[in-house]
Amino acid sequence: MVLAGPHVQAQEPFPKRSVTIVVPYSAGGVTDYFARQIAFKLSKTWGQPVIVDNRAGAGTIIGTQMVSRAPADGYTLLFTSDGFTANAVLRKNLPFSAASFRPVAMLGSSHNVLLVTNRLRGKSLKELLEDAKSRPGSLKLASSGLGSSPHIGAELFAKQVGIDFVHVPYKGQGPAMSDLIAGSVDGMLDGMSSYSQVKGGRVAAVAIAAYKRHPAAPEIPTFRELGVDFVSGTWFGLMAPASTPYAIVTKINADMREGLKDSFIRAQIEKTGLSLSASSPEAFADFLNHEALKLQSLVNQGVNIDLN
Repeated sequence: MVLAGPHVQAQEPFPKRSVTIVVPYSAGGVTDYFARQIAFKLSKTWGQPVIVDNRAGAGTIIGTQMVSRAPADGYTLLFTSDGFTANAVLRKNLPFSAASFRPVAMLGSSHNVLLVTNRLRGKSLKELLEDAKSRPGSLKLASSGLGSSPHIGAELFAKQVGIDFVHVPYKGQGPAMSDLIAGSVDGMLDGMSSYSQVKGGRVAAVAIAAYKRHPAAPEIPTFRELGVDFVSGTWFGLMAPASTPYAIVTKINADMREGLKDSFIRAQIEKTGLSLSASSPEAFADFLNHEALKLQSLVNQGVNIDLN
């Protein structure tokens, strides 16, 4: 996956009118929430409306394709997550490619937590795995969409521990969480943004797929502590159409990085359990290339993740 580098400079001040940030997920999820905090701050900085447009569906393809075809002038941007990398590596005949976009900034990341419906509350990871192995295909795991971090994480986890499960994809984290709370599905890997649901007693947390316990939820053990060497998570970042002038990209990047220094905005984002990590466009491009190579390596090792 090769991503665009610097080239043409902007010819006029930016922005002179409203900017649209397309989110290829439904409203109510963590990606949408993160994007709206960024949009709020950029609107204040620029003195122009910054509109969040949710275009969910087809495993993020609908919204992503929309931005790939937008004018490369900085006025239509894509706020996305790891589904972007997964689609580029795992899907055939995409209506766009990774090279259709110019990375603007990686803004944050989060590790996944295995959440289960309350009817499974109290079951240990060992008990869940024993049950899943004794009844292959009985475990129903939701995700925020095909190719999302929860989906890929669940596929890798299942392969590692030797279980079969039924994947139930949704058009975003919000609808998936609603059905998990209702008990329509058994579990879901999701980021720490869902910890409020755990604290509220609406779902239960089994383990976090991180190297160490999260400081905001020290009671949740890591998978490693429970004997499973499993680490999984997601990233969040902003993209522009590939031919967007580099000067515009660097201005958006600089304004966002400055905006994330705002203590109020940081608090609003970090309360969801996300870790902020604003990067340069070049560092984000390097990160995306590394993630694509890592995922391709898993496929080459025989991990079958079919998104088509």
